[in-house]
Amino acid sequence: SNVVDVGIEASSKVCDIIDPVQFIMVPLVYIMVLCIGLPGNFIALMVFLLDKDKIGKAIRVYLINLTVADILFNISLPFWIVYYLKGGDWTFGDVVCRMTGAIYYLATYSAITFMTIISFNRYCTILQCKVKLSLNSYKGAICICVVAWLFWIVASVGFFVLSFTLVLVTYVSVMRSLSASNPSQSQGTHRRLAKIMVLGMVVVFVVCIAPYHIILVPWVMGRTLSLDCVSSSIIDILHWVSIALLSLNSCIDPLIYCFSVKRFRVDFLKTIR
Repeated sequence: SNVVDVGIEASSKVCDIIDPVQFIMVPLVYIMVLCIGLPGNFIALMVFLLDKDKIGKAIRVYLINLTVADILFNISLPFWIVYYLKGGDWTFGDVVCRMTGAIYYLATYSAITFMTIISFNRYCTILQCKVKLSLNSYKGAICICVVAWLFWIVASVGFFVLSFTLVLVTYVSVMRSLSASNPSQSQGTHRRLAKIMVLGMVVVFVVCIAPYHIILVPWVMGRTLSLDCVSSSIIDILHWVSIALLSLNSCIDPLIYCFSVKRFRVDFLKTIR
């Protein structure tokens, strides 16, 4: 959407209206996300890479790739912060605009992909005696992550509904499985952590990702049909708020790791020291 924003506003140079939601709230949220999300995800990446106990586990591969996607997203934010603080004036040139937009887009939808895969992986973990798939193997996880990155490098957007539906179905299935079984104490802890992780993914989808995709189509249609300089409508305000919420995803993911990955907090403190 940032690329769309730049293109639409560049073709409407006569507009001098400064929208406080777009040009004040959004960059402030981006600054917060950058200051919290970038160091948090870098430390999380170090924890996953240095955790010898989980080497060879598929979930570790997915968590590493999700963390890398979040780091890429954060790296793109300084350019957008400057853009919004300057009132929508892009000063970095066309090439940088395209590269930054591509990174923003790639990181956002790769992260959604890995969250979806992680949720399904946790579902398979809970029902491990019933479901045996290659995505639960170390080599299979690597292959799936490579395919996911390649797909979003060359593909166009449009799979949000499918991803959200899959995450929601896996969470409901996990809850049913947990309520129907009576596992041992060790199994109960493992299943509880799996439930927390999938629930965290559902919350991220509902709070951070869904609002952006729900409002995106009517916003783009409204902007392209009328490029005249007008005050911000309710759709415009909701769009900018949804962009700010979307960026919070990269801050929330390390919190999900903290409460859903066994020993993460201990390894996190060791890594900081």
